[in-house]
Amino acid sequence: RKKKKHREKGAKSRKEHRDRGQEQTLHAGVGSSSAAHLQPMYGYAAPYGYAPAYGYPGAPGLGHLPYHAHAAHLAHLHRGGHHAHSTMADDGVSEKVSEKFLMRNDYCQVFVDSGQRPQNFIRDLDYLSRYSEYPKIERLIKLKDDILAKRSTPGMGLKCDLKDFDLLSLGTKFDVILIDPPWEEYRTRVCGMYVPQEDLSTWSMDELRQLKVGEIADTQSFCFIWVGETHLEHGRELLKRWGFRRVEDICWVKTNRQAKLDKNGKVERPSLMYGDTSILQRTKEQCLMGVKGTLKRSVDTHFIHANCDVDLIMEEEKDFGSTQKPTELYETIEHFCLGRRRLELFGLDRNLRDGWLTLGNGLTTSNWNKAVAHHRD
Repeated sequence: RKKKKHREKGAKSRKEHRDRGQEQTLHAGVGSSSAAHLQPMYGYAAPYGYAPAYGYPGAPGLGHLPYHAHAAHLAHLHRGGHHAHSTMADDGVSEKVSEKFLMRNDYCQVFVDSGQRPQNFIRDLDYLSRYSEYPKIERLIKLKDDILAKRSTPGMGLKCDLKDFDLLSLGTKFDVILIDPPWEEYRTRVCGMYVPQEDLSTWSMDELRQLKVGEIADTQSFCFIWVGETHLEHGRELLKRWGFRRVEDICWVKTNRQAKLDKNGKVERPSLMYGDTSILQRTKEQCLMGVKGTLKRSVDTHFIHANCDVDLIMEEEKDFGSTQKPTELYETIEHFCLGRRRLELFGLDRNLRDGWLTLGNGLTTSNWNKAVAHHRD
């Protein structure tokens, strides 16, 4: 009986509050300036206790009235008051507010309107902050980086024309081989435009087949080959020819957060152009991973330590027409493969990295030391 009496008392109190709110609204004159500055009871703002977002007002003439004030206004109209066009949807939420929220969350529409890609809005993309909420993995990566810094030899490069250079003359076999061939796609996607600091001359498949990659790969080794968007089948063919078994596809999804915008907030120019060769907007590139020999994570712990690596890279797109690839792939390789003999083909000065030997005709200098490489073995 006491609970029932308490509920009845509460219901009566709430009814009195609602009645007083309706009286205040009607006496102030709905649509007048005094009504627009009414303080909402209980601190609630329309609609349903949430203030209109991004500066959108409520219905015309109502200002920021509490929800019961809107109900009083409807009652006033029902009794013959002046009718105003309602901007409230059936669920009581402002149509403008609903449209704003829909537009903000529709990233495909944002891309159509501004050129800002949907992947731009994913949080914690950079490698440093990705594991901030996972302290054990973060500590593991730090320990791996410390070991790499202590064990890695200085980055070495050898300027050579790979069409004529004999890879067997290096005198050693490698645990990891990374290749970014001069594909036809790199030239066609810029529609013949000049790209500074880039040699976009291409190699044919016959020329790539002649590379003795399989002969300089150790019995247990990995090969990574970038294939862009249109050379997936060519990459698989080369891996098979060189004696590797394709096991993974690594995808680089390109963001354009730092793209220059015009006065209307639209991306001035896409970083890459494909002319009429593409049907969809291309915002990714792929890298095939092949393995030679038999490797098991649970057995070959002396060679692989795979526990925090993924097959997806989300990093900012490079300059217009650039063939530069994300540095995260180097980190992924170094974190899971404990082999120290790493080779990169078709490299430039920007590819020089501690613990790696880089070969390419675009290098400006050579500091290859075979004795140091043999000591590293």
